[in-house]
Amino acid sequence: MHDDDERDGKPQDAWDEVTNSSAIPAIRDPSLLGHRPSYLQQVEGPGAPRLLVLQKDQVVLGRSLESDIPLASTEISRRHLIIRAVPEGHACEDAGSRNGVFLNGVKIHSASLRDGDTLQIGNVVLVYRRR
Repeated sequence: MHDDDERDGKPQDAWDEVTNSSAIPAIRDPSLLGHRPSYLQQVEGPGAPRLLVLQKDQVVLGRSLESDIPLASTEISRRHLIIRAVPEGHACEDAGSRNGVFLNGVKIHSASLRDGDTLQIGNVVLVYRRR
């Protein structure tokens, strides 16, 4: 299913609510970010393309619907990746996933993120953007 404009036959607005009340909004138009802080741009995988604003000090990405950013991919773990705010921006950490986390093509356990870095978890590819 291609998810750009419609889901279940209904047009999507700019804020695409993810599955729970503590969810991070997903937006499709970068111009809507305005003054917002850093975000992840999902460029590949189920649900792409979309932008995921990093509004909390810590977010968990994974297959579980209880993740802060749930990703509908069978290639990722329930809790796959943790992104934390740090004084210089954000850092990422593998949450004990089965298939690992790749930063700019290199498998990592944890690392600081820089603007433009690419994260890959399973078939999901995210680009970190620092505002």
